[in-house]
Amino acid sequence: MRFFASKQKGESLIETLIYASILTIMAIAVTQSLLMMMKSYGNIKLHRSMNISVSDAMERITREIRLADSVDIAGSALGTSPGKIKVNTVDDLGSATTKEFFLSGTGVYAKEGASTPEALTSSSTEITSLIFRRITAGEVSESVKINLTARVKVGNLEKTENFYNTAIMRGSY
Repeated sequence: MRFFASKQKGESLIETLIYASILTIMAIAVTQSLLMMMKSYGNIKLHRSMNISVSDAMERITREIRLADSVDIAGSALGTSPGKIKVNTVDDLGSATTKEFFLSGTGVYAKEGASTPEALTSSSTEITSLIFRRITAGEVSESVKINLTARVKVGNLEKTENFYNTAIMRGSY
């Protein structure tokens, strides 16, 4: 018979507390890592959404200005926000027409001739400033500088960014 066993089996209270604290620290570290990854993903998604919406609008405006013959100064609001530009151009059939680009509310819109305006930016992107500046070099060259400020807000994430572009009108180079 063994009445005097020198070794006890099992864990002591101190060992259990040490294991529990290590497990708690690891759980906190994993949770923080997951939260940081989710926040980074949200920022990337926010940035991508803004860039796609604004890049498409800027590309369309720039392309149409490059194809235009001249700026209709009387029908444009240059150097101020909300800006508006009206350019004289030709349509697909070769007829003279005008194209307008303007800020209405929080979106950028395009209008050809007397047609209904169409939105160029998504509803999730808020355009806070749109400025057109006409640049001329005598009677030889005419171009338009475009400044656009956009803001996107999703939940508690918010991003504001400025976009710039310059379009030289055809026939002016």
